[in-house]
Amino acid sequence: MKQLLLTVDYELFFGDDAGTVENCMIRPVKRLMEILEVYGGKMTVFWDILHYYRLKELEGEVADLRFDRELIEKQIHTLLARGHDVQMHIHPHWLDARWENKKWRFTYNRFSLHRLWDEGDADSIETIMGCITQSRQLMEEVCRAAQPDYKVRAFRAGGYRVEPFDRLAESLRVNGIKVDASAAFGMKSYEPQYPFDFSRLPTYLHYRFDSSVLRHSDEGYFWEFPKESVKVPGYIRFFFYFLQNFVYVGKGSYGDGKRLHFTKREQSGHWWSQIGSRYYRLTPEGMDPIRWRYLVRKARPLAQVVLHSKNMSPFTVDMLQASMKKKEVGFMSLLQRIRQLPVYDDLKT
Repeated sequence: MKQLLLTVDYELFFGDDAGTVENCMIRPVKRLMEILEVYGGKMTVFWDILHYYRLKELEGEVADLRFDRELIEKQIHTLLARGHDVQMHIHPHWLDARWENKKWRFTYNRFSLHRLWDEGDADSIETIMGCITQSRQLMEEVCRAAQPDYKVRAFRAGGYRVEPFDRLAESLRVNGIKVDASAAFGMKSYEPQYPFDFSRLPTYLHYRFDSSVLRHSDEGYFWEFPKESVKVPGYIRFFFYFLQNFVYVGKGSYGDGKRLHFTKREQSGHWWSQIGSRYYRLTPEGMDPIRWRYLVRKARPLAQVVLHSKNMSPFTVDMLQASMKKKEVGFMSLLQRIRQLPVYDDLKT
């Protein structure tokens, strides 16, 4: 049985329709918890904490938002009580989100943390330092109600936008966060406003670095845990296309929102822009049993699987359950893996 790290981005959609907390977050994660517990699996949930921050800001004016905040809080406590891991995910465009006509309205001027100010002001959430500091503090305040010794140990930048890392490094260091889990080998953005290029990412399962996730450093302060990518030959890709479009169609989704157009393209569309081998993320999202089994077989032991709660479907969960039942795969949290490595002195096993 191959052991893999399971991480889940816990968030709404960012397009014209964000969807609902119940369908994009609560229901899929509840179901995933249920099947993991049957087979002894664990996961890390990367919580989009600025969504929660904005709910708290506006809940005094809108009762529905208070209800959403309470739903999320309760599920976070349940996750921790059941031995799962919760870590920090930051999408800064939430700072500008408006609630109008019972829907979230977004602008994307601050889709990347790098669009915030560089001043080292921990008291202003408009700065990189303040955003990371206040996000960590808010997460620890909520999580310690269920786990008194909880600390934020890992960070995931929204939309892969972790570079240039040197602009984030000091804020993460000050907050005692050594682990990043934002990058994915082979992924590249075609969006000119928010570019990233991980085609030159080190190919290790995990590695140390200092000022850039693109450069490994044996004595680096930070650790990168990349999302696993699997190189798929062109002829297999055509087979995948056939399965997706003619065999396993209409798989449905828990989520009831719409994706942001440019993130959809950079995560999937450009894979068909060239003939030949391409990199596929190790994810069961939108997959079928044949494609998922292929990716798992090609992935390295202890590689990182990535899911998004909003993109999950009953089909996805059933497929994962079947993989665990057949003992093809087992899942552990990122924190469990961190404990096995010399990352944090107070977590050494």
